[in-house]
Amino acid sequence: MRLTQNEIDRIRSTASRIYGEDVRVFLFGSRTDDSARGGDIDLLIDSPSAERMTFDNKITFLVEVKKAIGDRKIDVLYNKAELQDEPVIVHAKRTGIPLQ
Repeated sequence: MRLTQNEIDRIRSTASRIYGEDVRVFLFGSRTDDSARGGDIDLLIDSPSAERMTFDNKITFLVEVKKAIGDRKIDVLYNKAELQDEPVIVHAKRTGIPLQ
């Protein structure tokens, strides 16, 4: 995984503050491949608090994470019930690495 422990900690703490302590965050995409270079940071947010997975919270999360780790391209997906069958969500859940 091509994130530092500091980056993981900042992403996790920001997610916990915005989405609740029981949030799970998964890294998927090119950053999971240690042999690759570059690439954006693709994150899947999975929270039992569906009401917290709003557009406003997504923007707040992105702004706070970028302030904490630097201005990088970050994509955030929500693991919501109505999106369960979307190919990108299926792929993210299948290949994602939990950030702990």
